[in-house]
Amino acid sequence: MVASSEIESVIQQLQNTTLSELVSANPLTSETHLKHNTARFISPIKKSQSTSHDVQPKTANEVLLLASLRNADAANASLKQRVLELQAANILNEMYCTVLRGQLANYEEKKKKGKGKGKLMGDGLPRFLSGDEFYERVVEFEQDQRRVSEEKRTRKEDREKRAGAIAEWKRLEDKRKTENQDRRTRYRATLETWTAAKARAKAEKQKFDEPKPLLGKLIPAIPRPKISTYDDERAGSSGEEEFNLDEGTDASDEE
Repeated sequence: MVASSEIESVIQQLQNTTLSELVSANPLTSETHLKHNTARFISPIKKSQSTSHDVQPKTANEVLLLASLRNADAANASLKQRVLELQAANILNEMYCTVLRGQLANYEEKKKKGKGKGKLMGDGLPRFLSGDEFYERVVEFEQDQRRVSEEKRTRKEDREKRAGAIAEWKRLEDKRKTENQDRRTRYRATLETWTAAKARAKAEKQKFDEPKPLLGKLIPAIPRPKISTYDDERAGSSGEEEFNLDEGTDASDEE
């Protein structure tokens, strides 16, 4: 378990580096720029051309020295490979942070604009009430308030319209399914009577000319209503792909 003193020591060390903003009490913003220091030259890994490894040791000390040399070369090669991996990860992290900064900037811009301007003068600064700039802000504020109110009213009407249409569709569908089920029941009863009469005529060796009863065409399924709402129109005008949750009906009732 890491002691709190060690954590504080690490934080103190980070505060003296280019990553000090990570441990700062202030929240990170899109203006925060972390310096990853990725521009470091690393020489390529080359196969050793030294002939020192091919030396045939003649004494015990030479054996130990040659073994130590080989171990040192292997350790250096491993460390260099690790440095390459760390630098590659650092470059990828810098690219990822750049993407996140862009997303954060977009989020901050949306948050700054907001859905509607609830305050005309929210920064506490004095205003010249008869100035052109203030008048334009008043006009823009009133237009935004009317637009937000109109959007809320339109969405409410759309929800009520959709709910009413869906309720009527379900009522008609239930009525259709009930009627089709009654037709099937009557058909099965008629078919059983016809089958029994045919079997009886065959047993009595009498001619049986009564045609086989048919079910006939059932009432087809009523398409689920697709009502264009205010949000659907906005999504369509923005070029976004529409995902309709109302698609799909039950399987055909015909047999």
